Amino acid sequence: MEAGAALVEALVDAGVDTAFTVPGESFLPVVEALRHQRNRIRLVSVRHEAGGAFAAHGYGVLTGRPAAVFVSRGPGATNASIGLHAAQQDSVPLVLFIGQIRSYARGREAFQEIDATAAFGSMTKAVLEPSSPADLPALARRAVEIAVEGRPGPVVVTMPRDFGDGEVPVPAELGPVVRPAVVADAASLDALVAALGEAKRPVIVAGELARRPEAREPLAAFAAALGAPVLAAYRCQDVIDNELPAYAGHLEINPVPYQAEAVAASDLLVVLGSRLDGITSREEAMVKGKRLAHVHPDAVVLARFGAAVPVQADVAPTLEAITARLPAAPADRLAWRDGLHAHYLAFSTPGNVNIHGEMDLSKIAAAIRETLPDDAVLVTDGGSFARWFHRYLRFTRPQTQGGSPSGAMGCGVPGAIGAALATNDGRPVVAFVGDGGFMMNGQELSTAVREGVPIKVVLCDNEVHGSILKGQLDRYGDESSFATRMGSPDFELIARGYGAAAWTVRSMDEWRPAFAAALAHEGPALIRLMFDARDIAPYGNEKDAV
Repeated sequence: MEAGAALVEALVDAGVDTAFTVPGESFLPVVEALRHQRNRIRLVSVRHEAGGAFAAHGYGVLTGRPAAVFVSRGPGATNASIGLHAAQQDSVPLVLFIGQIRSYARGREAFQEIDATAAFGSMTKAVLEPSSPADLPALARRAVEIAVEGRPGPVVVTMPRDFGDGEVPVPAELGPVVRPAVVADAASLDALVAALGEAKRPVIVAGELARRPEAREPLAAFAAALGAPVLAAYRCQDVIDNELPAYAGHLEINPVPYQAEAVAASDLLVVLGSRLDGITSREEAMVKGKRLAHVHPDAVVLARFGAAVPVQADVAPTLEAITARLPAAPADRLAWRDGLHAHYLAFSTPGNVNIHGEMDLSKIAAAIRETLPDDAVLVTDGGSFARWFHRYLRFTRPQTQGGSPSGAMGCGVPGAIGAALATNDGRPVVAFVGDGGFMMNGQELSTAVREGVPIKVVLCDNEVHGSILKGQLDRYGDESSFATRMGSPDFELIARGYGAAAWTVRSMDEWRPAFAAALAHEGPALIRLMFDARDIAPYGNEKDAV
């Protein structure tokens, strides 16, 4: 068997069923093997390597399993690196295969050569490089194992051009890779129960690894038993049913007064499955001077914060082991928790921000919430426009939020494709993107058309780089909008050119019929919302957005 075919066989055996590629000459035997295995692993050819990596990211967010990405060396690999960075920051499993130069030319600055370990070692869990063709199938399986174990993340495997057609033995059938659970020791669980029993005002921060399906019910049961509010880490809003009395909202880029007051009043922060990224932790200001109980499977993450009670473990088995041991929550704590939930409900209801233009994104978000089924998947791209949807959308079902907490622009359209392939059950998948993000990877809408993936794209067009513009205006004044007022092409025309249905909406009256038509359309569709650049985000001391 050719090594390229053996690699694909090993991937399929490991449980990988979805792959993305910009094909390259350096791994043609692999592409040919994927053609022969197309009834077992779906290969989607994308328009740009970043699109492929973001699609794999979107797939991994919802499934907890890695998709594969196949790219060529130098240019292809560096194009894909933004997806590696996002997967690392977001703890998402992903395996990137790089078609490398011929093995004998390594280190000689061959055509498009790249040192994969030097280039990607800092943004991946591992870079695996074969010494012979026979290594390829074993490394493919090992990459899947590394990607899912412990704290999930991206892995790179190189494929030298002269290895793909080498003859190797047929790989053994070992079966799908199963992620081993990380379970806490008894002493750690005892310490956690003791800390929870002593706390008067505990606050739960639930992050990316608490979003795993098996953690959903244990988290809800734990929060109810503890009687504590739950704050969702950045872009982890589907971690718990937002309608439950425990839910106190989402830790967004902009600080929210009632949340800040709750954290200040707390005597124990219970961090579950979050690496406490800079947005969630307010650049770590949240945890300074705070007593911290931190549950996370990665010892490196735990070591960063010096928690009083570190628990190296997965969230689900930890909560299942301790919830029944908790004392009954006192009435005053439950009243405090319920008050915070009431604050959240009021905060996520439209009508409390001044709008300058014709389009009110808060009301659009609320209308989307009312129109779509609870299990619809909503993917937000990077950009300040997303804060409208983070504030006014509510999530009640698991695995319904996509996007990248890394803040990367351009993830929305390809991420929605990955999410749609992950669910593959007909439920709506809607991508919310800005004009800036769409210009980075909107070409993947043509991929959705070709592949018959019926994503819907809501493009919020204010013709500026909103986050940066707001920073300029705040810091340097009204005359400082330099390099951020971009203008926009005709996105409706572009979408139609890709073969998608498209509409342009300039007023609230036009919104509902356009959205209804987009949902009714059987294929991909795009709605271009023209909104005022002054309405950058729904913050500003409850006055103007800017």
